[in-house]
Amino acid sequence: MCCYAQSKRPVDPLLLQLSTDETFANPKVSDFNFTMAKREEFLSGFRFKTEDDQHLLFVQTIDMGDVGKDEPEHFVLVNVAPLVRGHMLFVPELNRVKPQKMTKKFLLYALSISQAIRREDFALGFNSAGAWSSVNHFHLQGYFFPHIENGTSINFPVVTQLREEMFRIAGVVVKYLLDWKTTSYVLEPEDPASNETHVMEIAWTMLELLQSQKIPHNLLVVGRVVFIFPRQPQRENGTGLSTDSASETDTTTTSAGSLRIAVAELSGLIIAGDSAMYDNLTEEMFNTILNKEVSLVPSEEAALTAAWKEKLNIKME
Repeated sequence: MCCYAQSKRPVDPLLLQLSTDETFANPKVSDFNFTMAKREEFLSGFRFKTEDDQHLLFVQTIDMGDVGKDEPEHFVLVNVAPLVRGHMLFVPELNRVKPQKMTKKFLLYALSISQAIRREDFALGFNSAGAWSSVNHFHLQGYFFPHIENGTSINFPVVTQLREEMFRIAGVVVKYLLDWKTTSYVLEPEDPASNETHVMEIAWTMLELLQSQKIPHNLLVVGRVVFIFPRQPQRENGTGLSTDSASETDTTTTSAGSLRIAVAELSGLIIAGDSAMYDNLTEEMFNTILNKEVSLVPSEEAALTAAWKEKLNIKME
């Protein structure tokens, strides 16, 4: 795990008051959306080109100075409240103001963008409604993993975790993380050269299932690999945790602060929103938060996995 000091993740207070059903609704006209962003926040436009159904899309970037009458549908924006240096937003079909709900097409876009950038330190993140998405206008988070003092990770720590195979289907290997403290599924292509779009197909069956059951989720895409994190609904995490003083005579406790756990935190980059958290949060505390306040309970995870296999027509052992 890596801990990084930064201002608290900005979230519309109304999102904390909504039920899961309400957070999956279409955006309201009065709500903020990225069509309202200032022109200087736009980094570039981009287009997708299709080669065939067996490969990811080709991504063509368009300089904002070249944007004229034939304006692209898709844009890259600066994140005005970045978690790390180089944090950006990819907003496909920006002017259509789609809700923050993954679709099969947007998943294809995500994999295509991730593959096109071809950098070991790059990852795309997605926070669903109820999983600390701050704007109900479809967007993907683009991260260049920061250099952490005394750190060894090139990308999010979750990427290098040990994985155990669950099953294989249609050119995709589905695994789980042996030592991660929250529900997670990892999807890899058996053959990256010939199974590029297969990961999208299998990942989409899980995401469709999560949406139908109103289960919040976070997503990380690194290259052609997809990490899916089904979870409990968002809340301020760790507010009841504290650290006991090491002194036998001093019985005071120190608050560990509070966390808003979204895709970055689930992937191992902890965004410390205040000095109390940065100074006092321990790995043991964080793992406790993940296990008790974020992860699905074992029975829910087992039921979800069984439903996924049934949807894929995989016989239960």
